[in-house]
Amino acid sequence: MNMKQFKYALVLANEKSFSRAAESLGISQPSLSQYLKKIETEVGARLFDRSGSEVRLTDAGRAYIDAGKKILDIEHQMEGRIADINNNIEGSISVGVSPYRTISIMPEIITEFIKEYPGFKIILEERTGHELLDGAEHGEYDFCITTAPVDGKIFDSVKIMDEEVVLAAPASKQIKTEKTEGKKYPAVDIGVLNGEHVITLSESQLMQKMLEDICMQYGISHKTYISCTSIGAQLAMVRAGLGVALVPSGTVRSKDEGIKYYSFKQMLPLREIVVAYRKEQYISKPMKAFVEVMKKLGL
Repeated sequence: MNMKQFKYALVLANEKSFSRAAESLGISQPSLSQYLKKIETEVGARLFDRSGSEVRLTDAGRAYIDAGKKILDIEHQMEGRIADINNNIEGSISVGVSPYRTISIMPEIITEFIKEYPGFKIILEERTGHELLDGAEHGEYDFCITTAPVDGKIFDSVKIMDEEVVLAAPASKQIKTEKTEGKKYPAVDIGVLNGEHVITLSESQLMQKMLEDICMQYGISHKTYISCTSIGAQLAMVRAGLGVALVPSGTVRSKDEGIKYYSFKQMLPLREIVVAYRKEQYISKPMKAFVEVMKKLGL
């Protein structure tokens, strides 16, 4: 298996579009099509179904991708061990992370890490929801930052922080706050959500499930006419004055003149954020240092 060709097929499988995959790889769409035809000729089977609006893996394609991930994982672990042997002078760490954490916490973590390991390359693999753990399980990156719990039969994990669920509202919106000790932001009663236009996430997102549980527990009835697939999109809608949203406190890392954030006076469940990696995963000295930076910063 040619690993360069495999990586092209993997990107296409993730993007589900020749144009998006070609753009991500920095090659032309015709070149990507030629690479894929060559792979399929060598394998002797069609790997992708091109008949629908999205490019999808065939059964043979799934078998090819699964095998390639295992080979890539072995190659990656070998590189990690050799990097340790070479006194950790240079190397790379790949991290599976959600898009909003890439923006909100990774700059500060990487800034601190490269003080000790200036020669290291940090590769951020952005995924959402269950994709984070799926990628970690198949060795697509060294570890991922995700929400607990994780499957203890597959993963070891290290807690790095607790996230509070907070209310994001347009800065122009007047909201009555209450004095409550121990809260990160001005506190509001959960009842403020009654009748509000709440910008939601897709049903598969953990934050959306948490919103539904909270509304059921406190008898909240809200309105919804905008549903997004990412927290970044949610915040953009809030910034535009189109409604409010419940978001993890970890998304709030810088001043935003268009949004105000509020804690809830009620004791809502905290989200435990962990670094997760496979039980048999080789953890190099720099990888351990990276995790320690995250624990130290408590982001």
